[in-house]
Amino acid sequence: MTSRRSSRMLTVALTTFVAAPMLAVALPAVSAQAESQTVASIARGQVGGTCGDYNCQYPGAWCAEFTRWVWNKAGANTSGISAAAVSIYQYGKNKGTLHGSPQVGDAVLYDKDGSLNDGDADHVNIVVAVDGDSIQTVGGNESGGVRFRSWFNWKTNSSPVGAGRALAFVGPSGLSETPTAPVSKAGDLFHATRLADGNWEGFAPLNGFGGAAFFNASQESIAATPDGSTQTLATGNDGNLYHTARYADRSWTGWAKVDGYAGAANFGARDQAMAGMPNGDAQLMAIGNDGKIYQNTRYKAGNWQGWSPVGTWQAKKIAVAGLPDGSTQTLIIGNDGNIYHAIRSTDGTWTGWNAVDGLGDATFQAGNIAIAALPNGDTQLLATGSDGLVYHNIRNANGTWQGWSKVDGYGGAPGFAASSLAITGLPNGDTQMLAVGNDGKTYHAARYANGSWQGWWATGMGAQKVAITGLTDGSTQMLATRN
Repeated sequence: MTSRRSSRMLTVALTTFVAAPMLAVALPAVSAQAESQTVASIARGQVGGTCGDYNCQYPGAWCAEFTRWVWNKAGANTSGISAAAVSIYQYGKNKGTLHGSPQVGDAVLYDKDGSLNDGDADHVNIVVAVDGDSIQTVGGNESGGVRFRSWFNWKTNSSPVGAGRALAFVGPSGLSETPTAPVSKAGDLFHATRLADGNWEGFAPLNGFGGAAFFNASQESIAATPDGSTQTLATGNDGNLYHTARYADRSWTGWAKVDGYAGAANFGARDQAMAGMPNGDAQLMAIGNDGKIYQNTRYKAGNWQGWSPVGTWQAKKIAVAGLPDGSTQTLIIGNDGNIYHAIRSTDGTWTGWNAVDGLGDATFQAGNIAIAALPNGDTQLLATGSDGLVYHNIRNANGTWQGWSKVDGYGGAPGFAASSLAITGLPNGDTQMLAVGNDGKTYHAARYANGSWQGWWATGMGAQKVAITGLTDGSTQMLATRN
């Protein structure tokens, strides 16, 4: 984001033009330039980049340089664009691509004064998705790097980066739309938000690692922290763990590899899970390629504890929940197929693994597991039994168990068969769930604090795996690897 002072200095030093009153003229609703998915894909693939990646000349004000770099890489004619954000406005006038409503691939210009009449612009970023009056953007020099920002209404009086109102959209000129924009495939990771009022911001792809347009994953976890941010852990198609964060302002950091155990460069995992903690840390649990259980902490400051083995147990599946008192509870499916439960205290010590009773007195044989913490210290569990159906259980704060009960199916069916499960607790005591049904579709359900259920309904997203987390404002964020 260019500061007002930096933008004005660059305007004077690097461009010579007379700024026309922007709002005094009627801008066309759209331009002749077709929307560019190629530009959007290139921009998405740069999330996490820094000033030096784009040979920027002004480290304090490089949003326009990033936009120029992306457009140039897509094959556009970028002559006339300088390091000043306002030069893109002049470019749009000269090229005939200045217009008043967004298209994918456009640059969007912001100004705190609500007008470009002063020959200034405070920020520019790139539109990567449009849905009515809502857009998603990728921009340089946002929180020190290239950031992706999820849906926001561009007609409101402030941008998500605090750079003022969106005043104009400028399309890239001369694009041939080659190279062809990458196409999402099975295993690519998608993100969605369910707002506290029940409205949804639909699934959209996450950016990839190292410049890729998509992130292809075999599994994902997501955890919320009290500051309104979320952290995501994903197992890449190379089998290694990667991490990214989404801040409360909706911007995303880029993916980074998670260091391995005992100095190894990578951590290869068969299964993984993550929980947000009351102090802002995130607790990670994983089953290594040796089948053993490992624990790690990503501290609030962004540094890592490093992996530690948890005893000598081996497991097939793992799930974790962070409790209000700072402890964690972990579920595993052991190599014998049974569910086991353990607690990690705030001082880092562990209880032993205890088998979770099944229906009646038997142990519970499971294919999938999920666990969520509630504000009162309870935890709620989901599992698919040996019959493939979803079951629900509660471990009360006092250590007693409610016992398993079968979860009703979609449309009132007597059971719900699922291949992937996720559950999260909310501040009001509700829980929300995601599951992949046997038809390959993603379904959402809620269990209210009073014990009643909303019931499953289809989200419209086809998926292989899902994850969900609840935020302090009552919203939830979800991940799905598409099928």
